[in-house]
Amino acid sequence: MSKYLIKKNLILNDDHKAIIIKWFSKLQVQECYFFGKAYNGLKLRAELKRSSLPNGVMLKEGYWLLANQLFEEKSSLIASDNHHQALAIFVAVAVFVKANNENASFASQLSEKNQKNERSIMSSLRFNQLLASDTEEEFCRRLIRAVKLRGDGGVNLFSLADSIFLWVKEKNNRQKNLLNNMEPFKRNSVRWAMDYYSTEKSIKE
Repeated sequence: MSKYLIKKNLILNDDHKAIIIKWFSKLQVQECYFFGKAYNGLKLRAELKRSSLPNGVMLKEGYWLLANQLFEEKSSLIASDNHHQALAIFVAVAVFVKANNENASFASQLSEKNQKNERSIMSSLRFNQLLASDTEEEFCRRLIRAVKLRGDGGVNLFSLADSIFLWVKEKNNRQKNLLNNMEPFKRNSVRWAMDYYSTEKSIKE
């Protein structure tokens, strides 16, 4: 087993992180503001939860309130089809997250022990099913299951988002017969496996 956790993000940066965390926090309260306009954050979140997975969120205002900030001209994140697909998956999953928890990476949090029975929050079987996801819908549903298993403990939203963007990038490269990064530690499945099976909760890149 690996002794180290993956810390460095590969797609998103700290500016994107601040936008994502701020958007998530606003969806936890009834009265919030985007671009100077008042919204009911709880209503926005409820609408996103009821959307079909994962692309249905693109029909909701709550999605575009985040997309318009992430994909603005000053951002290094262009509004490509791949990026919108990744963001749709993230939003569809994030609205089921109870809290943002940055104590460890997302995959590492899935292997943390349940206080009741000392078993991993997500079993290795379900974790490997998550890694084996073929379609966006399958990946999205398994991620929602994962964040629900975490419950009140929450997940690392930024780590989750960066991983989703990387997963979509790799999937689209495969569909176009393009090579993905040959460095194993820059592949999403390897990074997640290292974090999930880590025996030591110290972080090294």
